[in-house]
Amino acid sequence: MKKILFLSFVLAFMSCSKDDNEAVTEHTKPGLAEETDLLSGYSSFEVTLPENLRELTSAANATFAVWPSIFFSANDDNTIDVYWEGSNTALNGHRHFTKISLQSKQIVAENPLPAALNLGNTRFLGYDKISGGRYIMGTSDVNPDNQLRKNPKLYCFDSNGTVKYTIDLWKDCDPANIATGQAGQAIMTYNKAGDTFGVYMAHRAGGHQAGWLGFYKAETGERTFLRDWYISHNFDQRLLPLPDGRYVALAHGDALPKRSLFVEGWDVNKGRLNWLNYYDIPGASGENNRKSSTGEVINLPNGNLAIVYATQRDHSTEKIVRDVRVAIVSGIGTSAQKVIKENWLTSYAADTEIDETAGWGMQIGRYSDDKIFLAWNVFKTQQSNKIQKTTFALIDNEGNLLKTKDTLVNTSKKEGIKMIQPAQTMRRTSDGKYLVFLSEGSESNKLRVNMMPVKKINRFG
Repeated sequence: MKKILFLSFVLAFMSCSKDDNEAVTEHTKPGLAEETDLLSGYSSFEVTLPENLRELTSAANATFAVWPSIFFSANDDNTIDVYWEGSNTALNGHRHFTKISLQSKQIVAENPLPAALNLGNTRFLGYDKISGGRYIMGTSDVNPDNQLRKNPKLYCFDSNGTVKYTIDLWKDCDPANIATGQAGQAIMTYNKAGDTFGVYMAHRAGGHQAGWLGFYKAETGERTFLRDWYISHNFDQRLLPLPDGRYVALAHGDALPKRSLFVEGWDVNKGRLNWLNYYDIPGASGENNRKSSTGEVINLPNGNLAIVYATQRDHSTEKIVRDVRVAIVSGIGTSAQKVIKENWLTSYAADTEIDETAGWGMQIGRYSDDKIFLAWNVFKTQQSNKIQKTTFALIDNEGNLLKTKDTLVNTSKKEGIKMIQPAQTMRRTSDGKYLVFLSEGSESNKLRVNMMPVKKINRFG
């Protein structure tokens, strides 16, 4: 009945071109005059949802990971499959799996979810599309205590909602002592090279907290490697598939010299391949300082990594003003791995005339073979749960800033639109013409599809 009611909704959308958004500022590096169209082609549209979307209300300086309410995957027919959450997560049926056409700019179907994945008072534990037109998605058992979500399970299912296999993620762990996803993201990532997927989340046991990372064969769900206690105080995780079948994991740890903001290569059979701090959090060793955000990572054509993140410049002050920084890493997973370039992209802390700060919510994607597209939320410093604007930026593969453009979306929401959701991966359309990312819309029952035109790239991964 719920599905029938959903599909009976009048499918409305509002097209928002670049002209409907207020371009606050635009800065271009000298010498790029021949490419004046960079970043100018951004467009978006909104679809009407059958209930209000769960909004991200966390302040810019949220202590632990901010849970996104939207994940999605791209299809070959220029549609996207969108996982999104309704505002009342205590209710059964608050999760939705919706197909949206990028051509007609409207909802075309609601994909069925297995019943076990759509119960209230459960912890959502990640989503991705895998081989054979199947999907993976995770959830915990029902528990009204948000601190004690236990017994996480992963379900592999097809487009009809039929479960193909189920994985008890806590197998070989002590379920009485472990809480699922506490103080962290929950990431599931598929790697076409090798037909595997990784599951990366946080958990708590005996009053302590750490990361949990496992790898599985996509065809059968067989586990190939597990690290069930991965660095204490590991939260705000990210997981990137590499074109050679390996993975890259990011997380926020403790103060230097132990962990800080770190990146590490992983082999699905052998495990970890050396970690590297891409930013040393100041403080005594092991001190749990939380004035930074993990950010996002992509693989570059030359094998380097580009990581964008936000952090305090001055960790000694209690005033929370974070700036955006990019790090270029070479040799990941080898003894020669290192940060070869670091570059600050903003100067919010230095400009006392503005009331702006970065925080959670950054995205990164390949604009072309030699350029990278970035986007991040800009919050007000004094009202840190209010969005000031969204900044788009273009950098080269060496991390040099080429251009920025600020965008402000008209909305009646008093806190503005959080256009950039953390831990959500930008997807390139099947024709290679656009990078797509999703966000909350101008009204509570709207979902916004953001599209940035990009250049043709030599595909890998």
